Amino acid sequence: MRLFCLLILFLTFPISAKADYFLWQDPGTGMSMTFPDTWKVQTNRRPGDTLTVMAPSDYDQPMCTLSSHQDRRYTIYPANYGRDVQQVAVSTKFWQDYLGRYSGYQLGPVVDGAGLGRWHASYATASYTQMFGSVMQQRRALMFASLYNDRLYVLECSSLAHAYENWVFPFQSIVKSVDFKKAYHELPTGEYANFLSKARRYFWSQTSPIGTTAY
Repeated sequence: MRLFCLLILFLTFPISAKADYFLWQDPGTGMSMTFPDTWKVQTNRRPGDTLTVMAPSDYDQPMCTLSSHQDRRYTIYPANYGRDVQQVAVSTKFWQDYLGRYSGYQLGPVVDGAGLGRWHASYATASYTQMFGSVMQQRRALMFASLYNDRLYVLECSSLAHAYENWVFPFQSIVKSVDFKKAYHELPTGEYANFLSKARRYFWSQTSPIGTTAY
C-alpha cells in the first residue's frame, strides 16, 4: 500500500527540470567548449571563427564566439615562458587591434595572468557598436585570449549593453568550460622512464674470467 501511494505521488507531481549541456569539440584543433543545450549554434561571421552560439533571448541577444588561428611566432620559447609570452603577445595592444573591427569601442581594464583552457590568458571587457543586419547595436563583452602551443584562441561573449549584467554568470560558466588539446607535459622533463629497470647490470669482479659479473 505504501509503495502504491509513493507511485501515485511520483506520477502526480512533476519532476523539476534539470539543465542539460552540450559538449562541443573541434575535430581539427581538439579544442572544446560546453554550453547550455538551449543555446543554438549560429553561422560563423569571420575567418577563424570556429563556433558561435546564441542564447534564446530576442531582447538581450547574448552570444559567444570561439575562434582559433595558427600563430607560431613564439614556439621557439620553452613552455615555462608561457606567462611572459602572454604579456607580450596577448595584452592591451592585442585587444586594441582586436576591437578595431567594431565601431566606437571602449576597452575596459585588461588583466594579465588570467586563464583560458589549460593555459595563460589575457582577460578584458569592452563596449562597442556593431551592425547586426540593418540595426546598429550597442553591445558589451567579456573576452579571453590565450596563445597555447602554436595557436591563438579567443573567446568573446557579449550581449546588448542593457542586459550585460544579466548574462555575466552564464558567460563565465562557458569560459570555464573551454579546453585545448594537450600539448605540454606538466613536468619539464615529461614522465621519467627507468631505462635500467630491465637492463643487465655489470659490476667488477676479480674472480670472473672476463673481469665483471652481471645479474
